[in-house]
Formats: sequence, C-alpha cells, structure tokens
Amino acid sequence: MFKFDFGIEDDGTEPLQAETAPPEVLQSEPFAELSLSQLLESLPPLISYSPLLIPLSSSRKSVTLARRDLFDARFQLISEGHGDEPPVDTPAPTSTSALGFLDAPSDLVPGVYEGGLKTWECSLDLVGYLDSFRDADSSYFSGKRVLEVGCGTGIPSVYLLSYLFSENSNVNAHVHMQDYNASVLELITFPNIILAWYMSPSSAAYRAAAADEECPPGDPTIPGELTITPALKSAFTASIAKLGISLAFFSGPWEGLTTYLKSSVETKHDLVLTSETIYRTEALPALIQLLHQACADAQSRPLCLVAAKVLYFGVGGGVSEFVRALRSKDMVDKGSSGTAESVWERKVGVGRKIMRIDWV
Repeated sequence: MFKFDFGIEDDGTEPLQAETAPPEVLQSEPFAELSLSQLLESLPPLISYSPLLIPLSSSRKSVTLARRDLFDARFQLISEGHGDEPPVDTPAPTSTSALGFLDAPSDLVPGVYEGGLKTWECSLDLVGYLDSFRDADSSYFSGKRVLEVGCGTGIPSVYLLSYLFSENSNVNAHVHMQDYNASVLELITFPNIILAWYMSPSSAAYRAAAADEECPPGDPTIPGELTITPALKSAFTASIAKLGISLAFFSGPWEGLTTYLKSSVETKHDLVLTSETIYRTEALPALIQLLHQACADAQSRPLCLVAAKVLYFGVGGGVSEFVRALRSKDMVDKGSSGTAESVWERKVGVGRKIMRIDWV
C-alpha cells in the first residue's frame, strides 16, 4: 500500500511513503459504463457538503465549488450496512473496501484503489489553467466533447459543468468521466456534479418550487445539506436535457476504456484532461495509449492536458518518466509518439506542471 501525504492545503513537501512492498497489480475492478439512472439511484437521501475555494490567476481571483464531505460518504456506507460487523463465519472487512479508504483517502493499493476519494493539488491547478480560456472566449466550453481520465472527485469537470449550468441556451456539450473505482463515481464524483447543478441558475426553478422544503441557498460558499428528492432528480435530468449536456461515466482499468473508444462510433474529443495519474511508471503505457486514443482525431488538434507533480517520491513516477515514455514510438499504435509542452509550472515546494500533449 502506498500513502500520498499531500493535502490540498499544504505545500506538498512531505514524501509519498511506501508502507509495504507493492503487491502484484491485479485488476479487481472490471471495465464498466455507469448509466445516469444508476448514479441517480445511488444518491443518498441527504448530501452534506462544504465549500472548496480554488485560487485563479484570472481577474476572477478565485472560484468556489460545493464538494461532498467525506464523512458524509462514510455515513452513507454505514447506513447502507457496509459498516456492520460480519457474521462470525465470514471474513472480516479489509482496508481495501470503500469504507476503509474513506478513513484514509490518500492511501493507494494498485489495482484496488487509486486515490480517487481525495482532491489532489494538481486538479486545482488544472481548474486555474482552464479558467484562463474563459477570458479569451466566454463560450469556450460550449460545444466541446470532454474526457477526464482518472477523475476522482472530478473537480476540473465539475468546474466546467458549473459554468455550463450557468448558460441560458443549448450548450451541446459532452462530458465523460473515468475513475478506476465505481464507488468513487457513486459516492463523490456524481454528488459533486449534482451540487454544481444545484448551486447554478439552472436549478432556480426547482429551488423556487421547493422553497417550503427548507432548501439550502444556492451558494457554494456556505456549507450545508441538500435533500435528494425524486423532484430534484427529475429537475436535474430535465435541466441537462434542455441545456444539451450529455454525461457519461466509466469505471475500471484504462485499457478497458481504450478498447471501448476504439470500437465506439463517436471517439472524437476536443478536450482531454488528467491530473495526478503519472505516479506509477508501470501504469504509464496504459495511460498514454488511452490519451492517444481519446485524441484520435488528430486533424482537429484536441487539447490534451496532463497535470502532475514533477516527482512522486517513493514510487519513481514523475514528469521525466512520463515524457520519456511519451516519446517512445512503441507506446501507441502505428508508431506514433507524443510531445509534451509545459504550459504552466509551480516551482515552490514539490514542483507541479501542466503539460499539453501533442501526437506525431
């Protein structure tokens, strides 16, 4: 098991610690697409949330998103019976369960849990960089097909969606999100999307109609609790349909999504995002192949952004290893290779970068 000791409030100066020798990587999560109805059904009756303040370099200075509380996700699992004591004749729960990782969201077990319950620093860097595009073109995110790989709490995509939810007309946008663990998508990613919608103008009609039910204000800077009612789910579904927003969610290994994209009729993406996913060198080939496949329409030169720490102590991964693997012509189909251009950098503490990836 690996433990990332980086918190989003610190400098990221504490090392990644290898508590034990890494186990043989086993694919314990099969590839799957989670339907919107499935995720709506998985929502609990109540979501507790807190504000996440993200600094920006633009004139907006900062943006605040509502993010589901981890303790609330833990309470959901316990209330659903996942925290019950097992019968005497059954094995005891292990730390590889979703409940176990909610107590230590930065722990990593390759092939079992990949840290998706925690919001990592580089995802916030990605939000700051993406926000700069709005200065040049206020409608930049409209009409885009977006894929976030290894999304975890999904903060970059949630930021994009919070902006799209504020539009008054059809935005014709497709936002696809992938995380290794289906439980992460159900417990954190999708609730964060629901919260982004609720805090936007798109939910104004619902909030007005449900005023007698003591709805919280549509203000992400104020912590609160959101009651999940059938009416809210219906309003959310109707709202994204009216805006022309298509959502898709995938869990399981990257190889599965690569195969899915190869067989899919619609493979073109305008914007491909990933953050904090290059920490294991043995996983780089699968990641690079997926990024390449997601950017298959080379003529349109899709924007592919990789946000990462320069070095992940104790594991061996980092920017140098990623760039070296990216340049290998044996990494992807047809002898292609990639180039990485640094478009943003932070040198204080543990260095962090955002790289734009192009394919040759």
